[in-house]
Amino acid sequence: MNGAVPPPIDAWLRELEVEVVGASGVPDSEAISRDVVLDGERRFDLRVTIAWVAGIGISLWAYYGLEAMEIPRRVLHRMLRANFDYPFVKFAMTDDDRPMLVTELPASAMSREELARGLVRLTIVADRLLEETASAVADRALLPDWSGRMPRNPRLLAAHRMELEGEMPLWQPPLPSRPRRNLLGWLRGSPP
Repeated sequence: MNGAVPPPIDAWLRELEVEVVGASGVPDSEAISRDVVLDGERRFDLRVTIAWVAGIGISLWAYYGLEAMEIPRRVLHRMLRANFDYPFVKFAMTDDDRPMLVTELPASAMSREELARGLVRLTIVADRLLEETASAVADRALLPDWSGRMPRNPRLLAAHRMELEGEMPLWQPPLPSRPRRNLLGWLRGSPP
């Protein structure tokens, strides 16, 4: 694909059944962006910006956490470790200290399938790191109850998840942790 001509991102997103929730730039301009919301199997409502710039390619960045949140050092270290563990995906911080999950696609490799892989790659990493980075995702690290919720883009995930997970380190979801007793409960001898 020619790096100076915008790819048909809107058409590709329709074909991939990904709903655009925000847009800037007209299709023939030198830079365009589209905002979408993706769901993984465990992490939902991941807002992703797809930005194309002539001659450079496409950047996909997911706003990984809420604005103006204090991120504990251990969570920041886990995000930095993920930069090493997961190929083609990097964590970064915005100017206002908001964590972002980023991947890039060069203009020369741009296709609908590469765009789909990039989007799914972001959702896989967000799924895998959900509990470890909960304090960056939700206020007081209290994740919403997403049990029983179905992803809004199941075909996109099904088409590429297995292939992309094969390129990533082995992973198992963490076992549910038992709630900890507070000091008063411990003194009373109440069961955990």
